[in-house]
Amino acid sequence: MVSKNYLIKAERRLETAKFAFEKGYICSAVSNCYYALFNLMQAVVGEAEKKRWEHGGLPKTFAKTVFYKRLLPQEEIKGIVKFSERLYGLRRRADYSSEILEDSEDAKQSLLLYLSRIENLLNSLKEI
Repeated sequence: MVSKNYLIKAERRLETAKFAFEKGYICSAVSNCYYALFNLMQAVVGEAEKKRWEHGGLPKTFAKTVFYKRLLPQEEIKGIVKFSERLYGLRRRADYSSEILEDSEDAKQSLLLYLSRIENLLNSLKEI
């Protein structure tokens, strides 16, 4: 069963990320984009056995769950672990480095792709 509350959280994070992106706050947009994906994955897999999900473990569990339960088409989940890892890396740059992502065209372009894919995943899961 998909958790409606986590989907709501994911949707709100995604909207916050889009708003921040439109305002030019790329670091905030990246962080909220990442957590939109994190909450989306939590909606499918539920609570962690050890009280909290590890950033690397959740995407793997999500991919296995949606594959075996056939919750999403194969093409939507293909590469989701690598996708999550790349977004996590960008979030770490945004949150923990001195880099100003607002100055990085590459970061902005990557973020647009992340926002789009997460929105598609969210819309697909809301239909379940």
